[in-house]
Amino acid sequence: MDKSQGIKVKISRRNFLKGVGVIGASAFAAPLFTDPLQQITGNVWEDDPHGTGFFSENYDASNVIYSTCEQCNTHCTIKTVLTPAEKGKSYTSLVRKIAGNPYSPLTTQPFGGLDYTTPITKAAQGKDTLALEGRGYRGGRTCLKGQAGIQTVYDALRVRTPLKRVGPRGSEKWQSISWEQAINEIVNGSPDLGTPGLQSTWAFAPKEKVMADWERVKKGETPFEEFDKKYKDVLIDTEHPDFGPKANQIACLGGNRRDFMRDRIWFQGLGSINFDDHGGACGASGVIGNVRSFQAKKPKKRLYADLTYAEFVIVWGTNPLVANRGPTWLAPMLSNALARGMKMAVIDTRMSKTAEKAALWVSVKPGTDAALALGMGRWIVENKRYDERYLKNPNKKAAEADGEPTWSDASYLVVVSDPKLPKLRAEQLGIGSKEQFVVMENGKPVAHDQAVEGDLEVDTEINGVRLKSVFTLYKERVMEHTLKEYAETAGITEQQIVELAREFTSHGKRSAIMAYRGVGMHANGYYTARAINMLNHLIGNHDWKGGSMTTGAIYSDLKGRYDLTVVPGANKAWGIPISRRQSEYEKSSLFQRDNGYPAQRPWFPVGGNASSEVIPSAADGYPYPLKALFFYRISPVLTFPAGDKIREILKDQKKIPLVVASDIVIGESSMYADYILPDLAYLERWGRKSITPSFPLKVSNFIQPVTRVYPEARDIQDVFIEILKKMNLPGVGEKAFVDGSPLHRVEDFYLKMVANIAFAEKPVPDAGNEELQLFAQARRQALGSFFNEEQWKKAVKTEEWPKVVYVLNRGGEI
Repeated sequence: MDKSQGIKVKISRRNFLKGVGVIGASAFAAPLFTDPLQQITGNVWEDDPHGTGFFSENYDASNVIYSTCEQCNTHCTIKTVLTPAEKGKSYTSLVRKIAGNPYSPLTTQPFGGLDYTTPITKAAQGKDTLALEGRGYRGGRTCLKGQAGIQTVYDALRVRTPLKRVGPRGSEKWQSISWEQAINEIVNGSPDLGTPGLQSTWAFAPKEKVMADWERVKKGETPFEEFDKKYKDVLIDTEHPDFGPKANQIACLGGNRRDFMRDRIWFQGLGSINFDDHGGACGASGVIGNVRSFQAKKPKKRLYADLTYAEFVIVWGTNPLVANRGPTWLAPMLSNALARGMKMAVIDTRMSKTAEKAALWVSVKPGTDAALALGMGRWIVENKRYDERYLKNPNKKAAEADGEPTWSDASYLVVVSDPKLPKLRAEQLGIGSKEQFVVMENGKPVAHDQAVEGDLEVDTEINGVRLKSVFTLYKERVMEHTLKEYAETAGITEQQIVELAREFTSHGKRSAIMAYRGVGMHANGYYTARAINMLNHLIGNHDWKGGSMTTGAIYSDLKGRYDLTVVPGANKAWGIPISRRQSEYEKSSLFQRDNGYPAQRPWFPVGGNASSEVIPSAADGYPYPLKALFFYRISPVLTFPAGDKIREILKDQKKIPLVVASDIVIGESSMYADYILPDLAYLERWGRKSITPSFPLKVSNFIQPVTRVYPEARDIQDVFIEILKKMNLPGVGEKAFVDGSPLHRVEDFYLKMVANIAFAEKPVPDAGNEELQLFAQARRQALGSFFNEEQWKKAVKTEEWPKVVYVLNRGGEI
């Protein structure tokens, strides 16, 4: 409101209280806001137009750094507004405000972000139309969890120095020690605690050399005693060389930073196969079920719907309005879709916030989702509500002729006389190669890639081999039970099954299913995910507008200008993981030792993650014991089943001799460690994050530091750089990268990653002189002594630096 035009000022009760609040808050809020007198003499008393004013907006580009939120797994791109710290305080700056990144379409849905080439000076001032569009004037959307990131980083209870336990594990008595002492005792052992050091525990030998020697032992060409003498100090067990090297007895449970910690430090530096992440307790069974339901270059790990065009969506076992990548992206997408008339059904055991908005809420008994999916499949097949033309297309050429972006294996023949039910290969009938499958076309067998249209329902015999089509097997499976039986199992009515199936098949390709952890977090989660995927397959909605959506893409970040995936002279991890992930019991030496079945603990030949098995397996010493366990950004006591038993195992030093936790607070699990290493909160560190998988666009964002609160805390990545350097292992130190450059600090890795993003496809523009100066000014103010511009520049080539700054200044590549 322009008072110079003589317009009368209207003071509302709300703004009167706001003005009084400014005066009262001035005693303690001065570091965060502008001068209270300036606020009062300005327009604090007025009802300003929505989204304008300066109450908390007195900043420019030198006070702004863009990063990525990690308060949940949505990983929204964020804008942090910072103010310099008071003298004498430990923190380098105060995060005054967190908003959405105005460049990002993720946090500005549905209106769109700023053009990527918008100068950072203008971006800091905001997008003038956002106020009218319903967003904050100077930033995109964030949720309350994202705003709480300020409380996370400035938590007064954060661990500030390395802690070493005093007394037995879990006694909750600690002493502060230096980083030098902590790293030295982790590497060399602690006599007073009785913990072993990594140096004495670790040993490695390459798989090819060991197993070649073992083959000679099995053939009788080399005495076992000779093999044992050669490898007894290297292998976990020379009688079971498939366990791998002693390095495998050093394990880690990690929550993120996996590309650095898992792929570089564990798999190629230490050469240990035992890095497992939170995914094993985070719906991995459902993810694998999705992956195995598709054959694609990029694994389809999750099911999402194209909410922009869908006419009917089933939200199954997830709550996108409040969680699961929802608040900034899916929630407004879903709300707008409902506003334009899209119908929604929600399958959830409870009345969730999303279910409140649904036309139909179906409350199944927990873990019985597969019965509903099979019941829907039965009704669809019985009533021929499937897309027959789509299902008959056996190859890409046939699909393209029908205008379909994908095709199906529904007509492929399966050898049902073989208990393993393999698909028939053309080579077996002498009509092609082993790479070709077989379909029946007009009653005759044809190689799948030579057929125009496969017969959908097949039950026949060729040369004494019993064959059925995939569709026939599915039909037989769903017909095993009546709708009444399916309904009783799921605890719902037959009418609900019929209503869901009818509506789902009434919109052509513009129906889809969004399913997530609710269906996967059960013992039958893998099979449930497969059953749900079949429903999408039946109507052939994949990659159609309004159908099942293929998830978003990222700009190449680990390869390009720099190959960050390869470690020169790497110790390539091998052996049977302690969790037995992706390992076959029948092919292991334990199968013979233990006389076959039953195995002492379960094995997981398909699943890529079984992190919940790590600690119990260590307690059982199966297949071998651990000597050391590290964990960070994960709480095994809270995360994994039977947390009380996990707690007792961690307390027992005989079960796991060395336990080291990296944490920002003393938590429910880290309290049982021998050492707690103070980690950095996400607003203080580097990290790699790709775009949320519900997002259909190509965007790359990452975490970069915006402040440092407690100077003694260290990123676990930097800690392991020092540990591996001390142990003289590859992947860190001099010549750590393929191009011969060093890795002495974590930004050496991540700035190269940003360079890859900057040059991926069409290179971004160079940052101009003003932008380069603002970049340095913002980080000096934000990070203080933790920003060394010359060191940062050395991480990349001189000519790359302006483009790296350009990407850093925008929080990613949009």
